[in-house]
Amino acid sequence: MELREYLFRHRKTQTEMAKQLGVSLNHFSQIVRYQRHPSIGLAIKIEEITEGEVTKEELIFPPEEKNAE
Repeated sequence: MELREYLFRHRKTQTEMAKQLGVSLNHFSQIVRYQRHPSIGLAIKIEEITEGEVTKEELIFPPEEKNAE
């Protein structure tokens, strides 16, 4: 599942999630928009917080069409 979809389904804001992860809102927002890849450690942390709904593989290797945006 995409991170954006996870946030929507669980009614979480980017601000809440960024705080939970210990990163800036700007950094997290760039990850959500596929403008930046998370570090492996951060990807693992996101996978843990989302209880596997968003996988580290999805974050590190996003769908090809998202990279073109």
